[in-house]
Amino acid sequence: MYRTKIKELVSWKDRPGRKPLLINGARQVGKSWLVETFGREYFDGHIHTINFEKRRDIHPIFEKNLDPKRIIFELEIVLNISIRAGRDLLFFDEIQSCPGALGSLRYFYEEMPDLHLIAAGSLLDFEFRNQPFPVGRLELSDLHPMTFHEFLIAKDKQNLVTLLESPPQQLSEAIEQAILAELNEYFVVGGMPECVKIYLNERNIERVNKIQDELLYAYGQDFYKYQPAVNVDCLHDVLNSIAIGIGRQVIYSKLSERFSAPTIKKGVEVLKTARLLTQLNNTSLSGLPLATSGRQFKLFFLDIGLLLRLSKLPYQDALLKNNLTAAFKGMLSEQFVVQQITAAQKAPLWYWARTSPGSTAEIDLVIVRKGEIIPLEIKAGKSGSLKSLRVLMEQYPAIQKAYVLSQGRYGAEGKVEYIPLYYAGWL
Repeated sequence: MYRTKIKELVSWKDRPGRKPLLINGARQVGKSWLVETFGREYFDGHIHTINFEKRRDIHPIFEKNLDPKRIIFELEIVLNISIRAGRDLLFFDEIQSCPGALGSLRYFYEEMPDLHLIAAGSLLDFEFRNQPFPVGRLELSDLHPMTFHEFLIAKDKQNLVTLLESPPQQLSEAIEQAILAELNEYFVVGGMPECVKIYLNERNIERVNKIQDELLYAYGQDFYKYQPAVNVDCLHDVLNSIAIGIGRQVIYSKLSERFSAPTIKKGVEVLKTARLLTQLNNTSLSGLPLATSGRQFKLFFLDIGLLLRLSKLPYQDALLKNNLTAAFKGMLSEQFVVQQITAAQKAPLWYWARTSPGSTAEIDLVIVRKGEIIPLEIKAGKSGSLKSLRVLMEQYPAIQKAYVLSQGRYGAEGKVEYIPLYYAGWL
């Protein structure tokens, strides 16, 4: 398999003034595979991986003090290795399991700048809540599930990837049908690397579902780590409610009947911290940089395949035969677009909803490209009403461009560009 994040790591390796790199992400999105593959392919020396979940006997090395030279010296003795700055890659994996190692990262930049050091872990935001974050001494990177483009590369469909990385254009019906067939598969399999690997090797959706169930179970087990900060049952309620309400504005009381709004709010914050949920805030479109308007927001899930599995809907046959209900297809379309764009950019995503009394105008997404605010409407079918988009364009005449993503064909009309859904990664 191939992850486009490799390009970012190569740039980091050769950058003057390089800092230790900390890779964050939900469990099982492929952090360990990414770093170890990068180490094997781009370093002349060795990659030294220390998994802090497996090697708890090493934790005491980080408890005496945080002197990086002493730490490296003791690691070399205990592990019987030689760590050569400038040639080798040192990889601290599952670093959230060793708070001392997490705290030591801030000192490597100043005292051992020639050492290539990457740390990776999950639940890092939760772990850092009890210690100051080393701002300015680390480079940060987020890893997300595999994108649709990476899914196609894994399937050896490089020609399609090249096509979808080019500016949108009107394609032949045969090519469109081929891409839509791949897109339907991606909706079911999702982008979790183990699921993609199993699907490519066995072409067995039931085996993929089993892996998805195991991943969801593992996430549920992580919930116990958040006690007593938040109730475990509340976290399950929130996650299950989000799974059948993707794209809707969140009302805390609708996410669980068993818990109060403050408890539910705390649960949402924890699930965002665990990288299972992504929040999109309503924006006023008053100018750049975009700012939050009111308290309205939406939540999207980590991965579209896991979302479908969590929803417990009998979707497989309906999805592959392309006859899902319009409402559910709309949810999946929004999840897909948000997931693809989130994986490709560090800037937050927004949406727009008119907040005046009695108003129902709402735009699914708002992005910023080259200093230009661009609203995005996402449609499940080939067409649909654009009433909200017309309202927005009338209210904000300075906006010169809008995109409508759907299963229709490419085209343009005035300020509006109609783009097939599968071009979401191009955005």
